[in-house]
Amino acid sequence: MGHHREKRIEQIMADYVGAATHTATELENNNRAFFERYFASVDYLRQHPQLCGFYPIAGDALGRCVPWALRKGQGAQTVVLIHHSDTVDTDDYGALKQWAYSPYELTQRYHNGEADLDAASADDLHSGEWLFGRGVADMKGGAAIHMALFEEYAGEADFSGNVLLLGLPDEENLSAGMRSAVHLLGELKEKHGLQYSLMLNIESQERDEPNDMRVYDGSVGKLMPICYVRGKLAHVGQVFSGLNPIHILSEIVTATELCPDFIEQVGNTEVPPPAWLYLKDRKEVYDVSLPLAAAGYMSVLTLKSSAREVMARVHDLAAGAFERVIARANRGYRVYMQDEQATLPWKVNVQTYDQVYQQALRDAGDALPEALADYQAIAKEQIARGTLSMAEAAFQMIERTVAHLKSAEPLVVLAMSPPYYPHVHNSMLPDGAPQITGLLEYLAQYTGEKLNSSFHVKSFYTGISDLSYALYERNLENADYIRANMLLWGEIYDIPLDEIRDLSIPVLNIGPWGKDLHKYTERVHMKDLLERVPALVDAAIRHLLQ
Repeated sequence: MGHHREKRIEQIMADYVGAATHTATELENNNRAFFERYFASVDYLRQHPQLCGFYPIAGDALGRCVPWALRKGQGAQTVVLIHHSDTVDTDDYGALKQWAYSPYELTQRYHNGEADLDAASADDLHSGEWLFGRGVADMKGGAAIHMALFEEYAGEADFSGNVLLLGLPDEENLSAGMRSAVHLLGELKEKHGLQYSLMLNIESQERDEPNDMRVYDGSVGKLMPICYVRGKLAHVGQVFSGLNPIHILSEIVTATELCPDFIEQVGNTEVPPPAWLYLKDRKEVYDVSLPLAAAGYMSVLTLKSSAREVMARVHDLAAGAFERVIARANRGYRVYMQDEQATLPWKVNVQTYDQVYQQALRDAGDALPEALADYQAIAKEQIARGTLSMAEAAFQMIERTVAHLKSAEPLVVLAMSPPYYPHVHNSMLPDGAPQITGLLEYLAQYTGEKLNSSFHVKSFYTGISDLSYALYERNLENADYIRANMLLWGEIYDIPLDEIRDLSIPVLNIGPWGKDLHKYTERVHMKDLLERVPALVDAAIRHLLQ
């Protein structure tokens, strides 16, 4: 079994890696041809064609689908095996770009000295223990483990429980694959009487020691707060008759960038403070006046705070920043006017998008929803074609909303942009998933005895993953707040929060050791890929189902 399994993982991986599936491009549809070949190679699926298929992502402009296959055994208990089928592009490989999808050839060319490698990558290369290539670690190597094991289970006459295999598109972008797969999980549960015991992902693990296996029983959350600032227009010669939105926004950035108030620790995992990823005024051409507006967005990682709590923190810091800007402007104005009593008319005005929307609705009536619906129809098409980013579409939604306000006073609007990844951990489930606690104890013993390695459970996978859509505890999150303040929600982007809560599947991530994901030095540890992780994943599935 051992040698056959290793050979099969290598075959599947080479075939899968060879199918280019760049995120958010039509190349992602190459996953369909690959899975058609794979399904045809499994006797069980040829005999039961109704137990596999391609679930279309509703309304997807690229026509992508979720390949799925079910090994139906005895009883209702079911383990869901997930991986994502998309990879980032290969532009960083330079002259070796054509070999990025041929890992053995690429690794040999690195041995021949055809690429400039950093010291750590060169050491790993010369050790002979690592394989290089796009997608070998993120995450088609791990996917090949799941598929090789699925074949084994499909070939057994008596199999206890069920195993559902999913290949998810779009994880690197907006997780359209997993958000759609939630509906598929509901349909298959109903149709086949399944009870989901575990969702098992296979993202590569980070570690320092060769013999220290790492498993994650949660996945980090990620939120993209947007800040849109409307100032007051003025010629630079009469600068005190206006208010510069760049001044306000930069003060908000200073207050929030790397702000320790956002650092969270749960169990043995800590997330770093936020970083701003984009910042720009809304001027399209140069002129000699202050810009009317400026906007930006930041990334906040979460382990325990709800979206509402994070945004409340941003609100407080933004209000304090606005206050400091007014005080600073007043100091300059008094010196300029040579009058210690001179005061500018500005007032702190920080609102959520929902508050602004409700006021604009009162001011403009039906004209507002009509204008937003018209814009969303245009934006949906442009986003699908890749000519418009989600964030820019979100800025334009705010712009169109603000334009319907009667008041023209300076204003800070706080909202959220897709994508949104809720943090998940098994402790969030109503019963705390005791069967997973027992499973982890078993795996720790198994790893020591059979794999001669130590075993560590990390509270959260911090690389962001599709596991975010496996469970959702409404008490810890305010779904209504998210729907009201997440721009583009509904028509262009949504998360089936209620369905996810109904499913509430415990999660684990057990994957091979990988390094330098998204870089031309991306690599996977071969002993992990071919021996240790397949053994550990197999042990986990059989223990849980039997």
